[in-house]
Amino acid sequence: MTVELFGQPIRRRGTFRVFHDESEPTANKGWLLIGLLFVEEKKAAQVEKILLYWRMKEQYTGEIHFCNLPKSFSGNFGAKARVARYWMKSYQEGLCQDAMFTCLAVNRASPKFEHKRFTHDYHAYNRFTAMAIKAGISYLLAPLGYDEITLTVVSDGKERKSRPGQGIVDNFESYLPYRVELDNFLAQRSNERPYPNVCMKPVQIITSTSSDLLQLTDLLLGATQAALVGTSKRLVKQELGRMVVSWYQDLQRPPWEQRLKMHRRFNLWGFPDENGKPFNEFRMALLDDGQLFLF
Repeated sequence: MTVELFGQPIRRRGTFRVFHDESEPTANKGWLLIGLLFVEEKKAAQVEKILLYWRMKEQYTGEIHFCNLPKSFSGNFGAKARVARYWMKSYQEGLCQDAMFTCLAVNRASPKFEHKRFTHDYHAYNRFTAMAIKAGISYLLAPLGYDEITLTVVSDGKERKSRPGQGIVDNFESYLPYRVELDNFLAQRSNERPYPNVCMKPVQIITSTSSDLLQLTDLLLGATQAALVGTSKRLVKQELGRMVVSWYQDLQRPPWEQRLKMHRRFNLWGFPDENGKPFNEFRMALLDDGQLFLF
């Protein structure tokens, strides 16, 4: 912590929005992917401006949803795919400095995954979202030197798995702030790496069509899923997935040998390994041809 002229400590504060999405590969139910995009509040407008620029270039105003991307980049029907590709390239070329992405890949097929801990699927979704936020704070934000951070989680207003008549109520909006602040309390009192004080604001549930940053989160998560699982037959999805493979391979090198500047800006990690611990080494099902996707 730095000090001012008269020796008083200066606490560095940051305010972030955390855009959240989750995905289950249809062809491989063993995986559950949680995607989070950390964007500092004062930089959000500039990131959105860049995303809007590419929309205007292609004259496309519809939703960018990875699942619904067309088969080809060409023609009028390919405008959505071209915007998605521009967004991915922009992310690689510098947008990642202001919009940091982390993806937690939960391997539910692992013998160490404790199914009995989760009565309903949404219990697992919520717990692992909190785990991903804690890891994102530690890996992406703490190295930036913040003493205090304020977080607002922004999640897609998709139908939650609530059926009150059957006694099933998804507690996502109440559980997440409680769990993140509890993890913050425990992390600060451990002897592990420095961890900033965290204040959680109420969760915002919005429609993805109203937020390009939420759509970017969906795009990054979908491309990561395509890279990891490799089941998509559409060339558009395969190309975007290969971009993620390219990023992942570059990040396996020591930081000083990486050709891209995505260290602590894009992160893929998994849980649990054979010992019930986190891991960060994957065998990507979608193989890369060794080419970096540059402008």
